[in-house]
Amino acid sequence: MNLESQCEKIGVDLKEIELDYSARPEDATLEYFKKQGFVGSSNEGITVQTVLKALMLDKLAEVNTFQDRSDACCRYLEAQFTTHKDISREIISTIKDVSPKSFKKNIREILSQSFISSEYPELSEEVCIALFEAIDVEVFISLAERFSEDSYNYRSGWPDLTLVRGKEVRFVEVKTHNKQLKPTSTTLLVLCFFATLVQNNQLRSGSLAGR
Repeated sequence: MNLESQCEKIGVDLKEIELDYSARPEDATLEYFKKQGFVGSSNEGITVQTVLKALMLDKLAEVNTFQDRSDACCRYLEAQFTTHKDISREIISTIKDVSPKSFKKNIREILSQSFISSEYPELSEEVCIALFEAIDVEVFISLAERFSEDSYNYRSGWPDLTLVRGKEVRFVEVKTHNKQLKPTSTTLLVLCFFATLVQNNQLRSGSLAGR
C-alpha cells in the first residue's frame, strides 16, 4: 500500500513538499516550518514526555525511590510510571494544580541536568513552554493517563516533529521517496484527542536519492 493510501486509510493528512537538504530530512522539514512561524523539535515524542514530566515533577520527586529530585528529573518517565504504577493516578492528579510559574521552574530544572542536556541536546525550553501554553491541562491529564497504561509502548512511535504556533500544535511524520508508514508511526492515533493534529509529510529531493 502506498503512502497516500495508508494516510487516507488511517485519516492522516499528507502534505508533499520539495526541499534541498544534505543532512537529516527531519531537520530540513523543521526549518521549513520554523519559517512559517512555528517553534518545534525533531526528537519524536521526547518534548511531549518532558513536558509531562515537568508537570508531575514535584510529585515524582516526592515519591522517588532514592529521595533524589535530580533522579526524578533524569529518570525516563516510563520507568517512573512503572515503578509507581500503584499510585500513577495520584501522580497524574497533581497536573491540574501546577501553575505556569511552577511548570517553567520545573522545565528549567530538568533541562539543566547534565544527563538531559547530553542525551537530548535539542530539547528546548522555548518549545516546551510553547507546548504547555498551547494545550489545555485536561488534555495533558488525558495524555498522561493513557501514557501510564502502557508507558514503554507509548514512549516510542511518535511522529518526528513536534510543532507549535500559538494555540496550533502539529505532529509531523517525515517520509522520503514514498516510504511506507511503520505501525508505530500511528501511536498518536490511539491517543484520540491528538488524532486531528497529526500530519504526515513526504519529502522529495535529489540530494538524498538513495535514502
